[in-house]
Amino acid sequence: MLELFAQLTVNGLVSGSLFALLAISFGVILGTTRTFHFAHGIVYTAAAYGAYAFAEGLSLPLWLGVVLAVVIAVLLGVGIEVFVYQPLRRLYASPLTVLIASLGVLIIVENAIAIFFSTDAKIISGFPSRLIVLGGVAFTTLHLSTVLVSWALFFILLLYLYGTKTGKAMRGVATSPEMAEIVGIDTRRVFVGAFAIGSALAAPAAILYTLDKGATPDMGVTAVLMAAIAVIVGGVGSLPGAALGGMMIGLARNWGIWLVPSEWQSAIAFGILLLVILFRPTGLFGVKLRKAEV
Repeated sequence: MLELFAQLTVNGLVSGSLFALLAISFGVILGTTRTFHFAHGIVYTAAAYGAYAFAEGLSLPLWLGVVLAVVIAVLLGVGIEVFVYQPLRRLYASPLTVLIASLGVLIIVENAIAIFFSTDAKIISGFPSRLIVLGGVAFTTLHLSTVLVSWALFFILLLYLYGTKTGKAMRGVATSPEMAEIVGIDTRRVFVGAFAIGSALAAPAAILYTLDKGATPDMGVTAVLMAAIAVIVGGVGSLPGAALGGMMIGLARNWGIWLVPSEWQSAIAFGILLLVILFRPTGLFGVKLRKAEV
């Protein structure tokens, strides 16, 4: 029984780290732009399929495929901001209109990927994954890499936000867009930067997941839902809160297998969301959000 709990905990730490990376990638966009970027899911999916196309289809080295996949994710994320969201903002579109547009982008690109690549799971090879067994608990070097990469990127993001001029500008826009414009910060440029950073962070999460489980056209839907739940649980505007929310969801989903079938994993995450909304609407570390395009 103890070994089972330890194994589920390790599994939860691995998936929780991945959810944490997803949450901060989604949270940096939502916290800065106040836009519920549901199309973030397709940026995630496009990065996975981009890595697959370069590494498997073109037989490029895995590291080069990863770099090019990150570029694809950034270009797609920034393109959605520039060509979809910015025109809608100039037209003073309602939050519901923005949400529908975001869903539309997700559905269109997801179906395009399914048509071009088919719906079969795509596996990326080339990562030297080995099995490690410690005290009856098993994990692979890929799982270890997932944890290390996820948290390393999180701390790099914090260093950027708190240690650079552009990072501080992004934090200023997140706190008060109106005041940021008054002091001369170009909010449109900051918004584009937030989408670039968020999209770049989503790519490693997608590639790590694909190396382990494989890529499917609908993988982004679950990813963006878990990211959104983690951000809301942790508190909109708090990246450490988003990371903690991701860890909580990963652990809860895996611990839940102990008591209920694995098909209920998503229900466990939504249950956590419901409890947080009922008892702490601002999230664990969040503050009241004045305006958000959801």
